[in-house]
Amino acid sequence: MFNSTVLEVAVGLVFTFLAVSLATGAIVEALASLIDLRANTLLSGVKQLVNDPNFAGLAKTLYEHALINPRGPGAGAPLQHKPAYIAPAQFANAMMDASGLSKAISQAVATVPGKALATELQTAISAALPPERNPQLNAMLQGIIQRAAGEPAKIHKELADWFDNAMDRVSGTYKRYTQLIGCIIALLLCIACNIDALHIARTVYAHPFPDQLAEYSQQPDATLAMNILENNFPVGWPDGQVFHKIGAKGTPVDFEPADYTQAVAGWLITTLATLFGAPFWFDLLQSFVRLKGSGPSPAEKTSGQAAAG
Repeated sequence: MFNSTVLEVAVGLVFTFLAVSLATGAIVEALASLIDLRANTLLSGVKQLVNDPNFAGLAKTLYEHALINPRGPGAGAPLQHKPAYIAPAQFANAMMDASGLSKAISQAVATVPGKALATELQTAISAALPPERNPQLNAMLQGIIQRAAGEPAKIHKELADWFDNAMDRVSGTYKRYTQLIGCIIALLLCIACNIDALHIARTVYAHPFPDQLAEYSQQPDATLAMNILENNFPVGWPDGQVFHKIGAKGTPVDFEPADYTQAVAGWLITTLATLFGAPFWFDLLQSFVRLKGSGPSPAEKTSGQAAAG
């Protein structure tokens, strides 16, 4: 197709990795939704963030808040309909409510001037979250109030930024979980469907189809065509027989010891390739052949003209 064997092998492998990555991604997303992985990871992150691993204090209060869990029933069952995402601004509002800052601000802002307001808010924090019970969180909130000089807008922004920064780490944890699950699923797919990168590369490089199809064209036969396709298609097990290969007589034969080693290596290569993700392989495939039926987009034309200039 490309008048280059090496290029055809590269395209074949990239297309294979793209297909496996898409299938793996879809299965991982379905499984993550089924077990509420994103919501559970977020819950774990919030419990760690506010030092409430047993979900008996501030974390529970936050999850009872309608800003954090709008679909939940509140105090009755805070973990019902757990959110998968929390907006930083909404978390900051809920945190100010749960820590008593909102109430203290509403009571003091009209009567307490300037620096005295910060002192009043610090007193409210120590009452709601005593330093002996949660010293780290108390010190953090006291520092925020001092830096903001008691200004509610600045306190809200710092709380939102604090949560946003913490969620970056939670996102990293979620990504590691999904990558591990994705690797396991990709490996199972590779074994179940015999998606061996080394075997695919050897098959595409050998060009088994042209000569046999040329011979077939002289005597058209649907059964013969299917046999040619099945015996030379580089993906799948012959006649559905796992750990078999096509022998010299064109019939399935048992794997030999060396075949297991090569197959495992090929499966692992395909599995590890899925870690790059489907977008990576799609972009790489577009480097070889344009998949879009239309011409280049205006942005592509502009960038191309700029490069030419």
